[in-house]
Amino acid sequence: MDNNWYLDEEFWRTFGPLMFNADTFARGEEEIECLLSLLDMPPVPTLDLGAGPGRHSLPLARSGYPVTALDTSAYLLDQLGESASDLPVEIMRADMREFVREQAFGLVLVMWTSFGYFENEADHARVLENMSASLRPGGRLVLDLVGLETLCRTMEPVHLTEYDDGRLLVERPALIDHMTRLDNEWLLIDGDTIHRTHFSHRVWSAGEISSLLNSHGFDILAIHGDYQGADYDLEAERMIVIAQPIEST
Repeated sequence: MDNNWYLDEEFWRTFGPLMFNADTFARGEEEIECLLSLLDMPPVPTLDLGAGPGRHSLPLARSGYPVTALDTSAYLLDQLGESASDLPVEIMRADMREFVREQAFGLVLVMWTSFGYFENEADHARVLENMSASLRPGGRLVLDLVGLETLCRTMEPVHLTEYDDGRLLVERPALIDHMTRLDNEWLLIDGDTIHRTHFSHRVWSAGEISSLLNSHGFDILAIHGDYQGADYDLEAERMIVIAQPIEST
């Protein structure tokens, strides 16, 4: 797969049903409930970048937040559209590197490690600038990542997942490029058929992501180690970064 693996609809058609199943949708409901408790803010227009089939957009909308759900995959957004017909969800097929809506949102979410797909560091900077421009004064940015600290503690050279229907997913992750990217090889064994894919994404430590956000106009309000608001430390499950644009004086 080329460097733009996230634009390949065949990837999402093959692996999406495993990634976005009933269990992950149920966890999405719980994650949003916890995040809204952490944020303690009234419903505001919300931008969900990398929204996929809506595992976070849908519970946000059901909680009264008008959501703009953005993704590049028509396949995933079609699934979201089928589920969101009676909810305040605007579906946008667009690239987060290109999308800006000036001061339109009180909350921007990038969940489930959807920030970090790009190989070019300038693309990550561009997304941060777009998010800053799209947030209202006092708005909040939430990045949900797996931090380098967590990967160093938990990563296995081979991870196997067997599904109820008999399919087997073999994951072979490795930290590369001086531990700045996570390289992934996935093999999906489905009877006599083997689907193989290879992709990578950027990883940051807590200090690195803080510096990156600061350098692109954000103040860090908190970094949590899970959705419940635990401290970010060597036992962290996730890296939940809450930030806001630095207001000009």
